[in-house]
Amino acid sequence: MKIILNLRAGLLFLMIIFLSLVSAYYNFSIEKNTENILKANYNTLEYSRTMLLSLDEINSDKEKTIAVFQDNLTRQKGNITEIGEDEVTNNLQKNFDSLKKNWTDEVLKSQIRQDIFQIMKLNMTAIKNKNDIVKHKTEMANFWIATLGILCFLIAFNLLFNLSNRITNSKES
Repeated sequence: MKIILNLRAGLLFLMIIFLSLVSAYYNFSIEKNTENILKANYNTLEYSRTMLLSLDEINSDKEKTIAVFQDNLTRQKGNITEIGEDEVTNNLQKNFDSLKKNWTDEVLKSQIRQDIFQIMKLNMTAIKNKNDIVKHKTEMANFWIATLGILCFLIAFNLLFNLSNRITNSKES
């Protein structure tokens, strides 16, 4: 009788460990995906926003504006994560190099803005797609955790019910 009790308690303990491991795996996976979204795409949006702001201030302090724009453009070049983003970023660098030679070219400024907006659009689309993936993983995690939790509950309930019957039957004998 004592061996059966120990086996059942051990089985319950293993089920709890298994459920905890499944929960931790899904939690870690979702956290990693969320972190990747922020790291890769949010930074690009921030660099793009700063470039747009500095482009609007180009007439106030050219040297500072050039430095700020170029710094964020360099950071953007080091943070290319999406398909097509490298091409648009290289085009942005080319257009900015041309603008440094002719600050009054409004057509060039407009093209630079379009390049920046294109980079932002690529990254915002990527954020949405990655968010959809995270939502799917969250739904799968909830499904598996709930399924395993119900299974563990049923097994534990069965073990408890059988245990109380065995104790009752052994006392009656």
